[in-house]
Order: sequence, then C-alpha cells, then structure tokens
Amino acid sequence: MSRASRNKKRKNREADNPTIKANLMWIAVGIAALGAAMALYLADITFTIAAEGLTSSSACSINEWVNCDLVQASSYARLFGVPVAWWGLLFYVFVGFSALYGAAGKNPQAAAPYVAASFLVSILAVLFSILKGFNLYQMGLLCPVCVGMYAANLGLMLVLPFGLGLSFGQWAGFVASYVSAASGKESDLKFSPKIVTVVSVFLILFTVGGTWAVNKQKGSPGAASTDIGRSVQNHFRQTPRVVETNEEAPVWGNPDAEITIVEFADFQCPACRQAAAFFKPTLGEYEDRVKFVFMNFPLRQHALARGAASAAICSQEFGDFWGFHDDLFRNQPSLGTSLYDRLASDRGWDTEEFRACMRGSDVEARIEKELELGSAAGLTSTPFILVNGRRLSAWNIADNVRAILNEELRRLQ
Repeated sequence: MSRASRNKKRKNREADNPTIKANLMWIAVGIAALGAAMALYLADITFTIAAEGLTSSSACSINEWVNCDLVQASSYARLFGVPVAWWGLLFYVFVGFSALYGAAGKNPQAAAPYVAASFLVSILAVLFSILKGFNLYQMGLLCPVCVGMYAANLGLMLVLPFGLGLSFGQWAGFVASYVSAASGKESDLKFSPKIVTVVSVFLILFTVGGTWAVNKQKGSPGAASTDIGRSVQNHFRQTPRVVETNEEAPVWGNPDAEITIVEFADFQCPACRQAAAFFKPTLGEYEDRVKFVFMNFPLRQHALARGAASAAICSQEFGDFWGFHDDLFRNQPSLGTSLYDRLASDRGWDTEEFRACMRGSDVEARIEKELELGSAAGLTSTPFILVNGRRLSAWNIADNVRAILNEELRRLQ
C-alpha cells in the first residue's frame, strides 16, 4: 500500500472520530462540581428535616419568601421518597466524570458516548428544572440554591454539545442520530453510543445512590412509613367535632380557607416541639388553602409552660407571633424570663413593655379561655391537632398529613 493511500485512510479515520474540545469539557467539570456542591447542601437540609424536623434556619433561608428550608420540607423536594437534590447530586457526578473523561482522556472515541449521554440527560434536567421552578411559583417561595442548580443544568446543556464540536443548529440532528444509533438503526453518528455500557453505568450509579438515600432515612420521624390509605380512611371515619376557637388566636395561612386546622399546644411539651418542627413546615405548600389556628394549652405539670404562653401572646401583640413561636420551641430547654427578654430584644422590642404585657390580666384571661376551649374540644394530650374537626394522628409523617389535606380538598370540590 502506498504512503498516499495510508495517509488517506488515516485522515478518513480522524474525520470519523468525534471532536472533543478539552477546554469546554473542563468548564463542564467545573459546572458539575458547583452543581454537586449545591445539591449536596440541599440534600443535607432535606435529610436533616426528615430526621429532626425544621428546628433551625439554614443560611439559604433569609425570610418567609426567600426560604430554602420550607421548599425542602415540601413534597416537591422528594421524588420516589428520596430528596430531589440527592438525585441531582448523582446526575452531577455522572456528568462531571463524563466531562472529566473527555477533558483528560486521550481517547475521544471512548469518552464521546458518555459526554453525548450527559448532553441528552442535561436536556431532561433543564426540563425538570422548569417543572421545579413552577413548583416554587406555586408555593410563592424562592430557593436561591435551587435556582443555582437550575442554572447549572442549563449551563451543562449549553456547554456539553459545544464540547462535542456541535453548533447550535446541529443539536436536533445530533439527538436524532444518537437515538437512531442507540436503537440499532443506521445514523450519521461518528461514534458508537455504547448504549448498553453507558446505561448500565448510569443505572448502577443511581440505584446504589438511591438505595443509600433510602437507607439513610430509615428510622427518621419525618420519613417514617405508615399505611397512608388506611390512615386516611381512619381519619375520615371520625365524626367531626365542633371546635370553638378564640377569635384573638393567631392565624397562619388563608383566613377564609375551607380547611381549618386547630392546634392546642404547650410550649414546654416535647411532642409539641416536634409538631412545630415536623407538622407546620408540611403546611407550607397549602398556605393558600388552609387556615391554621394556634391556641395555648399549658399543662399543669409543666411549670414554665404558662409563662411561655404569656410571652407568645404578647409576641402576637408586638407583631411577630409565628417567628416567636418557632424560637420558643427551638429554645425549649431555655424557657424562662431571660429567654423571653432576649427574643424580645432581638426583635427591637422594649423588654420592660414586653414584661408588662406578660403580666397583664388580659393575657391571663386569654390563656384561661383557651384552656376551657381545649377541654371542651375533648383535649386529652398535647399537641392536639384537628383538621376540620377531626383529630389528626401521625402529624409528624409528612406524607400522611398531605394525604389527609388532599382528601379534604378533593371532598370540597
């Protein structure tokens, strides 16, 4: 064979090889690493909420609107019982290592199937991000780290095809050729998609990672399992009670909603602290559809509960009941005058005026009235939570609470 023939064959082989642009692959590695860091941060929040409830605010939660914690406490933060952010982390690991293979590897023919698969998966990730963005809109919340992940998904979808040497106008044709080649049909693809190998790696990664996440949550109160169907049936077998509420009691959500949730609680009660951590965050995605009324029921055996109830009532008068409510439960071991003074001072309130409010006869009268209302409703222990007059059990299991609220909404249609 002549030298000219050999050179011609070599050039033909090079033309058939995929073009991997190492500099763009390194950019994809960086984006995937950043996305993985954000995903790990959010997954940790979700795992913590499942294990401990929402007991503290993360750095990503600035106010009631910019709040990653409430988003991660919602049903939108889970997919197949696993945090969405954890699935995101596995996605970034797959894409990151695929891009690293393309950037550092010496064989573009071997790296191209993984980079191409990552491009296609990134398209799905962007579509999923649009859905999650709509979920944020539905909740009326902003999760900055979530948005950062959406941006990372978009960045990967833009960088990866250019890293394969594709212009924007070639994307559709490339996807069509890839699908044809993957299904065993003739195509213009310059490399074998190695679909069995790539899919096997992808499935192993997601199966192992998903199994680990499920096992991690076993035993966590917020991720506990129960027969949801039976729980809902038992809940609606109850005859609704007539529950009178104090018109002065604080209301969260929609005051005109057809679903009324009433909670009688004791700020020194450990189970009530759990309810504040697990139950109330679950209501986040129902804010426009429920009316949540909180009333005090300090138990006699809890010496500090009545003082905490007085402080809570005064916090409502001073303008921040729900934030004060959360802080009282978060600091339950430290209940007492010094804590109430500190919480009032942190909010810029005059501590002497706050103390005077706590000593007021009207505050004492309100506590007595709510104790009477709780007893009249048949209260036997705290927390005592009723949804449209039916007592709620398993309030710490988010899926159970959501199923009951969804059934209430269905019955109202």
